[in-house]
Formats: sequence, structure tokens, C-alpha cells
Amino acid sequence: RIHKYGRRHHHVAQCYLGIGNVYVEQTRYEDALENYENALEICIDKYGHNHPYVEACYNNIAVVYLNQSRYEDALANYEKAFQIRIHKYGYNHPDVAQCYFGIGKVYWNQSRYEDALANYENALEIRIHKYGRKHRHITPCYLGIGNVYWNQARYEDALA
Repeated sequence: RIHKYGRRHHHVAQCYLGIGNVYVEQTRYEDALENYENALEICIDKYGHNHPYVEACYNNIAVVYLNQSRYEDALANYEKAFQIRIHKYGYNHPDVAQCYFGIGKVYWNQSRYEDALANYENALEIRIHKYGRKHRHITPCYLGIGNVYWNQARYEDALA
């Protein structure tokens, strides 16, 4: 696509995102990060800072940092994605719930259990509102909440 559109075209950015996703699946995080950052640069240049493609780049970068245990970097990028999603969709959108859940995972990995719990609960509330109580997107939220309770030795709450 570079030969057809040039290096700064949005189709090239989409290719970088796709390549980054493959590298994440292969646990080649530095390669994924390089591709996501290339996509981010193109997307900001083409669309500005508040576009869904930009927030997708930030979210994907956050996932890489989370997988690398670079928690502060992950939080910073989840926060950027979160702010764009709030601006674009409001607070009760599944994409906002995804950010809450990702932020919750970062906090859980940092043993910041109360912060993790608050974010998992926010994600759960949005997802229940959107999908109902028996949808597959609800399960990870309950698992996250249960893990927080378990790590806090709140075993009865974890079982509930």
C-alpha cells in the first residue's frame, strides 16, 4: 500500500495496526509497538488527536505496555484512549468499558486493588446496561472483580 498511497496515507496506518496486532499475538512486543507508533503518527497527522483511529492506536499501545509490565506507560495510553472515547461516545459506551477494564487490569497488576475494583465495576455496569447480564462480555468483569476480592482475602465476596 505504500507504493500505491505513499507512507502517510490512512490505509498504510491501518496496515501498521494490523501488523502490530500480529506481533502482539506472537509476543513480539517491541515490533508491535513500533508499528502502533507508526500508525499513531499517521493517524494524528491525518485526523487530529480526537479520532477513533487515534484512540485505537493508544489502546493498542497500552495493551503492549501492559504485557511488558510497563504499567505507568500503559496507564498513560489507556487514559488517552479513554479521554477520546468519552469525548466521542460519552460514558456509557462499550469502548469506554473496554478502557475501564484495561485500566483495571493495570491496577490489579500493580496490587492497587481498590482502584482495580472501581474500574472493573465501571466496566461491568456499562456492559450490563449494553448487553444484559448473560452476555460473554460480562464474564471478564466478574472474573476481574473476583480476583480482586481473592487477593484481598475477601473470599465470601469472591464467591458471590
